Amino acid sequence: MDKNQFANCFGFYDYDDMLSITTTVIQDGDKDWNITKLPFEKFLVWDNTEIGDDRVEVFLNRDAAEEYLHLLYRKSHERRSFH
Repeated sequence: MDKNQFANCFGFYDYDDMLSITTTVIQDGDKDWNITKLPFEKFLVWDNTEIGDDRVEVFLNRDAAEEYLHLLYRKSHERRSFH
């Protein structure tokens, strides 16, 4: 799946259109943890390293989306500290 196909899955014209209303909540090296407000009043959580419609979560409000991103980030760093 290319970036434009990814954006199309969620109702955007192209990837640039999607990025125009995307907020990067956490940057970790080359990985951006993002929240995008969807056209149908929901919030999409995704990262730019694994783009695919099966690599996202959708939330009913931004607070829940942001909380989930921070949880994922903490878990990813916990796994790194054990290696």
